[in-house]
Amino acid sequence: MSKVAVKKLHWRSKVQETFVPLVGSSGDVGIAIGGGADYGEFPFITAAPGGGITVGDIILEIGGTPVLGLTLGDVRGLLNSCPHPIRIKTVSPGSTLCKDLRLYLSKCFTPGSVDSQLQQVIRENLYLRAVPCEYPKKYCSEVALLKLKKIYIEV
Repeated sequence: MSKVAVKKLHWRSKVQETFVPLVGSSGDVGIAIGGGADYGEFPFITAAPGGGITVGDIILEIGGTPVLGLTLGDVRGLLNSCPHPIRIKTVSPGSTLCKDLRLYLSKCFTPGSVDSQLQQVIRENLYLRAVPCEYPKKYCSEVALLKLKKIYIEV
């Protein structure tokens, strides 16, 4: 008997781009999100009206800004500040890209691959947003360092 090799599609080929309009007269965004770096998870959809976005989908970008590695508060702030309709890129979780942020960051990928580049984006977002106070200079932008200095001076 011969085994048939089944080539799995990379998660990148399953990325969906959706435009989310405002809902109702109150002008609320029609989706709810959970997860975030402060919970050790990728941001994901917890409630959606339909139309391409599914509950449980991992959010990759909001309005062109990568959100993996950001805290839940930062992702919600970005969601509320984007012009409408909001462009959101999502992907369904799978074996390679699941909701667990730590698991994904612990994997070894080929340098220069899509996954390796995504890990780098996540690490940069984590260092800028989630690591408290003492940032190594090699991971901080000049703007972030100036903001930290301003916070210390004001306190």
